[in-house]
Amino acid sequence: MLGLSKKKLSSSVIASLVLLFSANAFATLTYSQSSGASAIDITDTKKPIIYGGFAGTCTADTTSSTCNSCNGNLVSGTGLIPCNENNISPDTILQLVVNIDNATITNPSNTTGPTVKMGGSTGTSVGTTSWRAGATSFTVTVSWKDLCNNIPSNPTTDCSKDLNHDLYIAFENVGSGTTTTDSMLVKIVTRYAKATAADTSWNYVDCPTDPDPNTINVGFCHFTVFPGDKKIYADALAVSTSFPATPNSGSTYQSAVFFYEIQNSSDADDAATVARITNASPSVRLPVSTLGGDPLADNRIDGLTNGSRYCMVMASKDQTGLIAFYTPTATNAVAPATAVDASTLCTTPEPVVGLLDDKHCFIATAAFGSDMAPEVQSFRDFRNKYLLPFSWGQKFVKTYYKYSPKYAELIAGNETAKIVVRTALWPLLLFARMSVAFGFWISLLIMMAAFVTVFELYRRLILGRNVRGEL
Repeated sequence: MLGLSKKKLSSSVIASLVLLFSANAFATLTYSQSSGASAIDITDTKKPIIYGGFAGTCTADTTSSTCNSCNGNLVSGTGLIPCNENNISPDTILQLVVNIDNATITNPSNTTGPTVKMGGSTGTSVGTTSWRAGATSFTVTVSWKDLCNNIPSNPTTDCSKDLNHDLYIAFENVGSGTTTTDSMLVKIVTRYAKATAADTSWNYVDCPTDPDPNTINVGFCHFTVFPGDKKIYADALAVSTSFPATPNSGSTYQSAVFFYEIQNSSDADDAATVARITNASPSVRLPVSTLGGDPLADNRIDGLTNGSRYCMVMASKDQTGLIAFYTPTATNAVAPATAVDASTLCTTPEPVVGLLDDKHCFIATAAFGSDMAPEVQSFRDFRNKYLLPFSWGQKFVKTYYKYSPKYAELIAGNETAKIVVRTALWPLLLFARMSVAFGFWISLLIMMAAFVTVFELYRRLILGRNVRGEL
């Protein structure tokens, strides 16, 4: 009797293990492709993130695709208004193609069609699916209005409430007295901004100093401009306290967007040029840094024309594609924000030779194009940390300042010389950055070891080959 019980127990254990490790016990649904979304993150194909940004309207808000509401001819009004280059509307149709990797589903006998629910496995059924027996994929079709109107709390039909919910997609396979489920979750994240000419509250409160005066997560909230050679630097950047968080915890800021106009003869002053800037103005996107420290990976706005005066305003762009929280100007500032001085938003790119008259610059400045170049800043950090604290370092810097302007002017006027000097400075730049990050002596040892290694390889592979050839 005991032996029989053990035998039954063993059979039960084996059956449970077979069930546990069968194909049905694992998630076999994965993301394939989609349309009708502002953006998507497929880092994990078993749980992709679908982003939707609602900002303004297009002349033809189609149900089949996104549109660019940043085009000045299409937004509801003029000026600086929240917009999205991949804008969606509540009627836009989201389509997801899901792959099936499970023979039991693709050749079913007791499998029901796919289930799609908004708000997780206990949520409300939404949308439709196109699936047939034997197919290795199927399509989920649902309107954004349907998604917004079926969230667990505060549903809306106009999608004016930001979403951060799971879309549950599953198959149920019923057979032999057991029910197994193959499922996947798709995170749905949205941002909404009322974008009309009458609603101009989407600007930040200028925050040049702490504490941050903004009461919501506005992203970037201060900058000034600094000229370079065919470029402008976004200088003195500041961000809101919770950066890179947005008002929706499911989304973060991805870039700073700079809209600009060139000053013309009809503009009375800088303020007049700034007033002409709209969503339709030329723009540049600078990605947020993922390494910490400075908020931007690179603060250079390139491709400009020397001698032309540029005025620009800034906004923040998040993962849903929403561009909002603009620089407060005389035309869009709403309390508690006040307009910033237009002169801090305008500057004129010039060749470095012209800038040398005003600034006592390094040779590196001439080579890299501006006193604000990140490479020049690295040399400046090294100078401040390892040269200026010591008397011998101060003498070296004074001597360098005395003789460098003459050579810097020669370099600045010759593109070939710039390339040669930049190439020669790269090893020193690497050493300067390593010293600031890891310490002078550790960096010196690393550089010496690298030099010895390269020299030894040269001696063995090049010199050795030449000697063997002579023999």
